[in-house]
Amino acid sequence: MLLTDEIGGKIYSVGEMRSHKPVISVRELIAARVDLELEAHRDREADVRSRAMPDVSSRELELNGADKALRPSIFHACRVGEAVARDRLIEAAEQGFLRNRFFILLDDRQAEHLDDELELDKTGKVTFLQLTPLQGG
Repeated sequence: MLLTDEIGGKIYSVGEMRSHKPVISVRELIAARVDLELEAHRDREADVRSRAMPDVSSRELELNGADKALRPSIFHACRVGEAVARDRLIEAAEQGFLRNRFFILLDDRQAEHLDDELELDKTGKVTFLQLTPLQGG
């Protein structure tokens, strides 16, 4: 199933979601969307680290440990407690959905509740639609 974002009239491909379950809830869909975002962030971070620190020796890793040899940047999430960050992101995304900060379009219909179920074999495209609020409103 293809996941896309639509922001300001522009469509951005997020990626493919695969699940072994034939039916999932909107809550599970949001969690999968957050996981794709975290995966993309980790890939970007790993790419930056590999270019910035190509010569970190195994001796340095042995002495200091991976968490100290590859210190987190102040601009990125810390790797320690990443599961906690994931849970917070999922909760924030669920609250955003409930407060209509974004809508989820499942092919030709709109998801309205976190517990709505969707059949993966009958849903080809999911769009996370973020509307731009009007000024003063």
